[in-house]
Amino acid sequence: MRPLVSALVCAALVACGGDSSGPSVRVASIFVSTPQQSIAVGDKVQLTAVAIDSVGNTVSTTFQWSTSSNVVAAVSNTGLLTAVTAGNVTISASAGGATGTLGLTIRATANLAVVTMPPGDVFTPFQVTIPVAGTVRWEFPQRAHNVIFEKKAGVPADIQQVANTTVSRTFNTAGTFPYDCTLHPGMSGEVVVRP
Repeated sequence: MRPLVSALVCAALVACGGDSSGPSVRVASIFVSTPQQSIAVGDKVQLTAVAIDSVGNTVSTTFQWSTSSNVVAAVSNTGLLTAVTAGNVTISASAGGATGTLGLTIRATANLAVVTMPPGDVFTPFQVTIPVAGTVRWEFPQRAHNVIFEKKAGVPADIQQVANTTVSRTFNTAGTFPYDCTLHPGMSGEVVVRP
């Protein structure tokens, strides 16, 4: 009787999908899109990726996001794009052996520059240029950093150690303003303010 019960249990498992040794779903193509076609420096835009299998069905999956240039635009692991500086960039989403791309042009915003801090303890870009009364916005990641300016006339207040936030400073005096993250030696940048 026991062998018969075991056979019935095995048959039920196979019929109900209990056998997980079958082939996994393969992604044939990925389409990446943006809700807005015009993206300016400082914008944050949530990108969308859709994976399709070989017969045209949508596949539920997790995407790996990447950017061709952190200097132009950064992208998070959830597809949130931050436009850093004017230029062209390609954003990619990969899953299941396939990759989809989206080419974007980031347009300049005269009075705003954005500095990000990707892994590696660097300010990206190293140098930003704004007009007098322009603003620089620092995008701080999970790893804590600070922004300590070289002491000179017209320099704004330092940014003390912070993480997971955005801090802006407005520059009302023309000149070049170097700064460092004193928590991570060698991590430097500068703001050029033109008259």
